[in-house]
Amino acid sequence: MLVGVASTDAQIGERPSIRALRVDRAPIVDGVPDEAVWASAPVGSGFSSREPVSYQPASEKTEFSVVYTSDTLFFGIRAFDSDPKAIIAKEMERDSQLGLNDDSIAIVLDTFRDGRNSYTFEVNPNGARTDSLVTDEGRSLNLEWDGVWTAAAKRSVAGWFAEVAIPFKTLRFDPEIDAWGLNVRRLIRHRNEEVNWAAIGREIGPRNPSQALYAAHWVSLAGTLEGLEGIRDSRQLDVKPYVIAHVSEGPRDSSGRTDDSETGIDFKWGITRSLTVDLTYNTDFAEVEVDQQEVNLTRFSLFFPEKREFFLENAGLFTFGPPNRGAQERETTLLEVFFSRRIGLDQGLEVPIEWGGRVTGRVAGWNVGVLHVLTEGVNDSKRGVADTAFTVTRMNRNIGRRSTIGAIFTARDADRVGQNRVFGLDLNYKPSAQSEIFAYGARSDDPDAANGDPRAEDDASWGLGYFYRSRDVRASVDVVTIERNFRPEVGFLLRSDIRRYDSRVRYTPPINRFGIRNWFIEAVVDYFERDSLGVLESRKVQLAPIGTRSFSEDLWRLAWVGETEQLFEPFEIRPGVTIPAGLYTFDGWELAGRSNPGRLIALNGQFARGDFFGGTRDRVNLTPSIRASKHVRAEVRFNYNDVELPEGVFTTRVYSAGLDVSFTPDLRLNTLAQYNGAAELVGLNVRFNWIYRPGADLFIVYNENWDAPTFSARETTQRQLVVKFSYLFSG
Repeated sequence: MLVGVASTDAQIGERPSIRALRVDRAPIVDGVPDEAVWASAPVGSGFSSREPVSYQPASEKTEFSVVYTSDTLFFGIRAFDSDPKAIIAKEMERDSQLGLNDDSIAIVLDTFRDGRNSYTFEVNPNGARTDSLVTDEGRSLNLEWDGVWTAAAKRSVAGWFAEVAIPFKTLRFDPEIDAWGLNVRRLIRHRNEEVNWAAIGREIGPRNPSQALYAAHWVSLAGTLEGLEGIRDSRQLDVKPYVIAHVSEGPRDSSGRTDDSETGIDFKWGITRSLTVDLTYNTDFAEVEVDQQEVNLTRFSLFFPEKREFFLENAGLFTFGPPNRGAQERETTLLEVFFSRRIGLDQGLEVPIEWGGRVTGRVAGWNVGVLHVLTEGVNDSKRGVADTAFTVTRMNRNIGRRSTIGAIFTARDADRVGQNRVFGLDLNYKPSAQSEIFAYGARSDDPDAANGDPRAEDDASWGLGYFYRSRDVRASVDVVTIERNFRPEVGFLLRSDIRRYDSRVRYTPPINRFGIRNWFIEAVVDYFERDSLGVLESRKVQLAPIGTRSFSEDLWRLAWVGETEQLFEPFEIRPGVTIPAGLYTFDGWELAGRSNPGRLIALNGQFARGDFFGGTRDRVNLTPSIRASKHVRAEVRFNYNDVELPEGVFTTRVYSAGLDVSFTPDLRLNTLAQYNGAAELVGLNVRFNWIYRPGADLFIVYNENWDAPTFSARETTQRQLVVKFSYLFSG
């Protein structure tokens, strides 16, 4: 028996190890690890807590074993519980937030043993599954990635048990390495306790609190999975053809109803042991979830995450730009040199992708990613889009134990009339697990950027920052400059001609009495200067002196927010309501919180009131949710703004209601209805998904949109029914 040893320091001391047992006959994945192979395999145990108190023995015993055949890795898990009736398991849907809502087990694998990148496979007592890719110990978290793997779980009077089967072809790895990084995280939700096989304390935590990262993702502190010998490498060939049929109808469109069908295909080929080629032809994304409706009362674009499968695998490798430090990623994303939603989308509408290719992996010590996609032109009454080629090349190299240095190149060539190109270099230096320094520099080359401007050379961006974490403190300071002619047309750019100074600190001392687990205090100073003029453009000071996290996982925070905005030109915030140029200063208060999401009824919300561009603004965001059972979940979102300005008075309302029914982890029905009063739009999206075998799906999707000056006076603008069938041939 090999037992993990809990270290009293997350950075020193011996890390646990366990040896995988090679077997000739694969165990049956039925959720009960009771076969003879499990009895013969070494056992990992000795889990220690991270929350509520670090480095203490776990309150409940957890054991796991690892066996493997030439093509599949198996985990057998025994999660004992002295109060099995209290186990919380209400999630059934694939890719739900198991690590937040339910009792769950997460397996984190560092397959290249580089102490940086990892795969995560999670399962709960219902057999629900969630997977993700993590790059650079949390710099990028890809929850949308779906690997081909299976799991089963069952409860018993002793707790709950699970079996997980991960085909080696799902993973990228070097077969010459017979030891991988491994950590196993267990969440005992009914005790609000987080425990890990390789001990990690509260001094290790997420860089970005908006992302569902675990301390176990810090794989430089992981244990070791040994004995992986003679496994089949990842040079497989997967062929995934699809056929799609759709019926569309636009009552206002003179062309009327259209019926169509088409086919496409995706290829995945492991050309070497650590290098993979992905190809797609006539790509279709009809099954992708729709974006949540938003009302934008700023001068800048909103950031929406990528959800399309082709762009998700190894997406973290292509990340380049300053990190997002805030709690709301879409509000703090300033720059991404590569943003895949620039490909195949225009003004929120789909642009056909003719074909695309991607190469990712490792070559001579370098992590390499190359992407090339060609989109077809669109020329109709709504828009004109030329044939466009997109190219991205990203490379980085590991240096030392945790650090990396890299480069990026992007190009956008519209109808071959001229290229927009960006070149960049970056460094991520981590002298310890508690601190890190980032630096980057990039330059764009765009023949239209200058447009007669004598300062055409102002086409660069650079940034430098420092981040520190300890048990009770998170602190960062960043400086970023984006010059006026810097144009990353294959990326996301919130604003240009700025210099940003951003500093944040959060203090979360443990209380562990009076029902309070942590008290937290936050302070943010976010300052934007117009780079070409050297004058203030925006400033936000946020002080949150009061906030708590309870033993029952209820959180709340009260904050004062002071803002300054310099408008260099008039800003039309709503049709007919234009704010004049000038300097505006406004103060306000925010009360935000959420209840334990594992409860039958949970609430997440924010209330804010204060000054706004010479007037006032009241804002309410509420999201109540009901987890009726492991099969049924409902959620309602309400966003409300009441704005009174000298130039006009208006309100905005956005409602959405979602109903998710999961018959099994592989059979689900999702419905989302949305009403945007500001845009006078109503939308309905219904998605049925059956994963009839790993990697192969049947989708039936229905969409309908209405113009709605009022909800009762809505008029259909478009309706669509899509059926998509895919099959996976794997060799």
